[in-house]
Amino acid sequence: MNFPFPGAAHYGVSTVDEQGRQSEEGAEHHKITWGRPNTNTAYFDDHTATNVTAVVGQKAMLPCKVMNLDKRDVSWIRQRDLHILTVGIFTYTSDDRFQVYHPENSNEWFLEISSVTFRDAGTYECQVSTSPKIFLPVTLTVEVQQARINGPREIYIQNESTIKLTCIVNTHAENVGSVTWYRDTTELDYDSPMGGVSLEIEKTPLRTTSKLFLTRAVKADSGNYTCEPQFADSAVVLVHVVNGEESAAVQTANSMTLHCDFRILLWCLLSLLLYQATR
Repeated sequence: MNFPFPGAAHYGVSTVDEQGRQSEEGAEHHKITWGRPNTNTAYFDDHTATNVTAVVGQKAMLPCKVMNLDKRDVSWIRQRDLHILTVGIFTYTSDDRFQVYHPENSNEWFLEISSVTFRDAGTYECQVSTSPKIFLPVTLTVEVQQARINGPREIYIQNESTIKLTCIVNTHAENVGSVTWYRDTTELDYDSPMGGVSLEIEKTPLRTTSKLFLTRAVKADSGNYTCEPQFADSAVVLVHVVNGEESAAVQTANSMTLHCDFRILLWCLLSLLLYQATR
């Protein structure tokens, strides 16, 4: 294996044998080697999270907290191709989305991945150049968040009434970012030239809820209303603003459609019965 810098072999990149085991020290694949606390040797803090979830397009921070590091080096290796990404504060990959974040005078060595993609999902190893070396696998899961607008995908609103739409994203607020509403291509906010627009936002650890209110709706307010979170797929609902006569006509048309569908179904059933009886 060719190492990208002098002395790289000292950091001991793990290899995997044909049985899928770490070749060094006979350790199993992805097994954590913590080191020994209460000694002068380096070891990993046992409260370090080993599973991280990030959203496509956002930044992921993979933690690694090393105690008693002294003058040893901390490296991050991508497990799927054994690529050395960082050593100390230096980056050894041409992908500039990867870098180490090490707060001054701290024991933290975060692997920072900006603009995460699905390909970034997998296991990364934080390694310390002890003898024998210790390593901590951290698994990154990448997902896409989907917004959802409550109710049917097409709604009818009475003229001069209030349009009320609720958009929900089931994820932590940090994974959503800002939420913007549009009618067709026009952004809706407090300063919207349409007037009568108000927004409510509620953020909890489990979900983000955005509510849109448009008072005294008129025919011109009909259109596609889109809830577009910054870091989640958008949701769309088609709104029709109708007057009393149009509303009654829509209800009558829907009733007639259901009635016709029932008659067609009944006719098909009778025809099938007659066919079976004549065989």
